[in-house]
Amino acid sequence: MFENLNFKPLDEAIFEGWLDSGRSSKIRFEYLVVLWDESQKEYRPVYLHSRSEMNEYADDSSRVGDVFVAAYDLYTESKVR
Repeated sequence: MFENLNFKPLDEAIFEGWLDSGRSSKIRFEYLVVLWDESQKEYRPVYLHSRSEMNEYADDSSRVGDVFVAAYDLYTESKVR
């Protein structure tokens, strides 16, 4: 995934695992945000509760070294941002 970006591709199985982890969490998350960690040169997931929280997270320019890649609804698996 994300082959068209200037980052290494994300393995589809890892992404699917992140979706499963978010859905099976005891804490009710709604969104998966995929970040690129510039210092570690790898992707990492962030789970969020609401669309407004996700939008704030996406627009936050104070995160140094993290690049917002995409956001997905955990239950429909559709890309929302």
